Amino acid sequence: MSDLRDRAPAIALMEKVTALRGTPELTQLPFGMVFASADAMNWIRGIRGELEMAAELDRLGDGWTVLHSVLVGDRGSDIDHIVMGPKGIFSINTKRLRDREVTVKGEYFRVDGHKRDYLRNSDYEATRIEKVLRSEGIPVNVMPVIAISGAKSLRVRSNPTYRSRSIGVVVVKGVLRRIRKQPNRLTPQQVERVVAVVTDSSHWTRPRSTSTAAEIQAAYTHISRGITRYIIMLVVCLLLLTGLASGFIAAWITNVVF
Repeated sequence: MSDLRDRAPAIALMEKVTALRGTPELTQLPFGMVFASADAMNWIRGIRGELEMAAELDRLGDGWTVLHSVLVGDRGSDIDHIVMGPKGIFSINTKRLRDREVTVKGEYFRVDGHKRDYLRNSDYEATRIEKVLRSEGIPVNVMPVIAISGAKSLRVRSNPTYRSRSIGVVVVKGVLRRIRKQPNRLTPQQVERVVAVVTDSSHWTRPRSTSTAAEIQAAYTHISRGITRYIIMLVVCLLLLTGLASGFIAAWITNVVF
């Protein structure tokens, strides 16, 4: 048995990204630059969202236990964060939706007008945790939360639900407030028992990678820096081209007008 409290935030997504090295999805370029495909960039944005949420959860303080990147199923899925404490048990699904418009109403969840299955997925994650607890004789309800990062707007027009389960949809900065405003639901003894069960890795899918978390994080950092170099190069080239084009146009106008 190993303790999932040692698992790093966003490590599941980092492992997926690093596995793309040497494929068209993630191309190594000269001067340490890295080109990432649209799909790879979606995962990288997801990593940034999960790290942002993890930093917020670090502020919960004593009496709380937080797990990250808990693997479920056999398709590489994971629960971004599980939070356990006197206010109850929360599953948090973080979505990095930079500059997107999010609208939620009942079972209706849309991003820029397009339907997304985030409510269904969050219900599944909460149900998965409940099954683990009930297998150990602990009939506790889990409260799912979708944490939105970077959205241009978030409009929640009525209580988000899926299969009659209420699901919180808030920005990352609003998650702690949502947790703290809940009434106390668990005694210290109940919290201790819940934590003992949920942190036991035997209840969850085991990681397939033989790499350590430190190795995965180092590889991801190298990739992230390479992508940053590539973006900087593109910006510099664009500025140079714009400057050259401006000079050419100015010279042409001078010759024509004067």
